[in-house]
Amino acid sequence: MRIHPLSRAQLDGLCDQGRVIEQDHHGVKVLHLADGRFLKFFRRKRWLNRDLLAPAAVRFAHHAVQLKRLGIPTLQVDSLHRIPGEPHSVAVYRPLPGRTLRQLLVSGEATPQLMYRIGTFLALLHRRGVYFRSVHPGNIVVTGMQQFGLIDLLDMKVRPWSMSRWARRRNWLHFLRTPQDRPYLTPTLIDAVILGYLDDADLPQRERNNVSGQVRQTYESVRRLTSDV
Repeated sequence: MRIHPLSRAQLDGLCDQGRVIEQDHHGVKVLHLADGRFLKFFRRKRWLNRDLLAPAAVRFAHHAVQLKRLGIPTLQVDSLHRIPGEPHSVAVYRPLPGRTLRQLLVSGEATPQLMYRIGTFLALLHRRGVYFRSVHPGNIVVTGMQQFGLIDLLDMKVRPWSMSRWARRRNWLHFLRTPQDRPYLTPTLIDAVILGYLDDADLPQRERNNVSGQVRQTYESVRRLTSDV
């Protein structure tokens, strides 16, 4: 996908017409546009980094294409932009319809049956070499077709081989570590996620037992962090 210029005046006009979804001290990060699409603003934090060769917006779009090739639902990137005179990039995309796992956890609709299927989804990602560092419940979408998809795709790598044991352990930490999810990830729901994962993971039996113990140990560690706050 080609990257096109977007002037600062055009960007400010979009911001005036849209609704801010996410921002930080630098300004807008995600904007809900008037036509229902979203605009994501990628700021380059350092002058000398990989954005010089591959702007963040381009990598974001590339990851969406990779997921679709693997049959994993995700958002649809419509256009990419650079802001002339600035080192930043922008992606305009159509969202993946559905509700996030975080929303379902907060509303009490995340049943053990659903979490079992989330476990099989995580196993699918690992089998297909998708290392998604932002795999927390806020970035897993349950679609209207009861499929699972991913959003916020920048921090991701896709390898042509099954994920390594070390990477799997790290990815479980990413799934469990977000503080706002901890009160809702009950032991019953965690057991269901683990069971779904182990039933569908491409791991030998000995390694499955290790994964189960490691995930529960990680879960207890993050739960203690919550109780100590």
